Amino acid sequence: MTLLRIGNQPMRYAWGNSELLADLLGVPTPEYPIAEQWFGTHPTAPSEVLDPSAGTLLERRGELGYLVKFLSSAMPLSIQAHPNREQAQRQFAAGHKSYSDANHKPEMIIAITEFRALCGFRPKSELAQELKMLAEASPQFTELSESFDAAGYEAAIRWIYEADEPPILALVANANVLGRKRARLVEQLFQQFGEDRGILVSVLMNLVSLEPNEAMYLPAGNIHAYLSGLGVEVMAASDNVLRGGLTQKPIDVRELTKILDYRELAEPKILARQMAQGLWHYPSPAEDFQVYRVEPSVNHLLVDLELNGSAIAVCTQGEIILSTSQEEALTLKRGQAAFMADSNYFSVSGSGTGFLALG
Repeated sequence: MTLLRIGNQPMRYAWGNSELLADLLGVPTPEYPIAEQWFGTHPTAPSEVLDPSAGTLLERRGELGYLVKFLSSAMPLSIQAHPNREQAQRQFAAGHKSYSDANHKPEMIIAITEFRALCGFRPKSELAQELKMLAEASPQFTELSESFDAAGYEAAIRWIYEADEPPILALVANANVLGRKRARLVEQLFQQFGEDRGILVSVLMNLVSLEPNEAMYLPAGNIHAYLSGLGVEVMAASDNVLRGGLTQKPIDVRELTKILDYRELAEPKILARQMAQGLWHYPSPAEDFQVYRVEPSVNHLLVDLELNGSAIAVCTQGEIILSTSQEEALTLKRGQAAFMADSNYFSVSGSGTGFLALG
């Protein structure tokens, strides 16, 4: 078989939006929070193959270099970043406690609903102005503003994490100088996490709102935190996460500050390129995966698309029908997924929306 229906049990994380994910999967909303559903071969939660032969996708097909997830957030995830491959290999080999494997973890998130996130460092001129406004509102921010002016993002990050008494309460009291959206976020984070230094870090980061089908690409070293919404996430098959706040999980500020990319990120969003009627490509430099959106209709079939390697497909709206040059066909309804391999070409028909990760 070259075309396999796959599934998995939703992952229970406290930050999950159970209603959004349950609605996508077409299951009753559970009384406990569910946050993600994984499609791939990662040993933490390898997908099950849903056919009479059963077994996991890992057992049936071997290890894949990429992983696809449905991700649904009701509250912020941790402020975090991921290492590059060289960093992961070196630290995993050294037995570093914050590394679970030797792989990098570039990732992409594509919105299914409106999706909010913090992503990358804000443009320098914009941030410098707002830090000065905070310093004018409260002298407790003077050192932070001066540190940033003198030595940029790395100096500001180190000041936040090394200050004996970071001015978090002062930030909450004066957040209105940052504008309505920022002030509301600061208040929300304070209510959920108390005097967490990650709230100060959030001021340095771009606040991003993705509309459905919009995307962000998160390379190694990119500082980010998802805030809310439902999306499709595609990544290299790794679980290496360095956290720096807004979480009950272990943080490793020392390692996080070593692997961060301290350049500004003027535009966090990436633009999908339409390749044909009903077919869009989300460009990324990741060697582990490429991502496409398909929207077939009665009048627009996607025929004889080239399949180099393998693919995981998920349906997020309506239904899509996958067929391969091996004369196999499979219908995916909303919330369902499939794996394809060992075929030179495939086609997509039906009436709906799906996402394909090729690796």
